[in-house]
Amino acid sequence: MWLLWLVIGIAFAIAEIAYSGFFLMWFCVGAFASLITSLFTSSIPIQLGVFLIVSFILLITLTKRFTTQFSHKNSIPTNIDALIGKKGIVLEAITSSTCGVGQVKLDGEIWSAITLDNTSIEKGATVIIQEIRGVRLVVTPQKDEAYLSKES
Repeated sequence: MWLLWLVIGIAFAIAEIAYSGFFLMWFCVGAFASLITSLFTSSIPIQLGVFLIVSFILLITLTKRFTTQFSHKNSIPTNIDALIGKKGIVLEAITSSTCGVGQVKLDGEIWSAITLDNTSIEKGATVIIQEIRGVRLVVTPQKDEAYLSKES
């Protein structure tokens, strides 16, 4: 019976690696606890009881702790997320005459840009990237920069 618990434990371990949600790992540990139990007793109900008790106690007590400890709250933004908070220069004014879309130069690349609150921003103004919607930057003018009127 120990071989069956070994196979079950390995299956849960592989599934946890594939899905990494700190959910299936506890069943893997429970299967290995049952494997050890199967070396001392051949009673299937006892082995199954050990599997269920160990798995559910670990699931209830440790899942939240592991998910908060290993969450990506302190991760470094990469790719497109790394642009948020950076400053760019408006190359083509963002106004109602351009349907609220202008162009911003950011890190040597030219992006289409819209404003967060439908304000117009003059050419040459410095803007701060707030978010990305599709392929457009959503920008706000830098505080010390003057911008045109708020549009309705």
